[in-house]
Amino acid sequence: MRIDAQTVQVIADGVLVRTKPSPLAPAQRGRLHGVRLAGASPVAPDGFPRAERVVASNGSLKVAGCKVQVGQVHRGKVVTVVLEETQLRVLLEGELLSVHPRTIVKEVNRLRASGHIDYEI
Repeated sequence: MRIDAQTVQVIADGVLVRTKPSPLAPAQRGRLHGVRLAGASPVAPDGFPRAERVVASNGSLKVAGCKVQVGQVHRGKVVTVVLEETQLRVLLEGELLSVHPRTIVKEVNRLRASGHIDYEI
């Protein structure tokens, strides 16, 4: 497992299996026993295509034939999805939200988000 400020990643045999939002506060992470500091968070390499999507009201989005659950707290927000060969990285304003295995390899038809309405309060 890799735990950072925003995400918890489950890695088995060197393969990313699952990424979820971290339920731990910084003080809770500091009290974990038998852990060591993780290296730098992986940064999306350049050269991979990126697509923008609006998170639906149920917290999901669809890109390149894959349905991705991001979370209802991000509904209505525009996220960037980096389409790597084996995984999809979901970024919000440059911050990594989650990483999902790419189960379907399809061509991306639409790179920009549509249907996004910016509300001002």
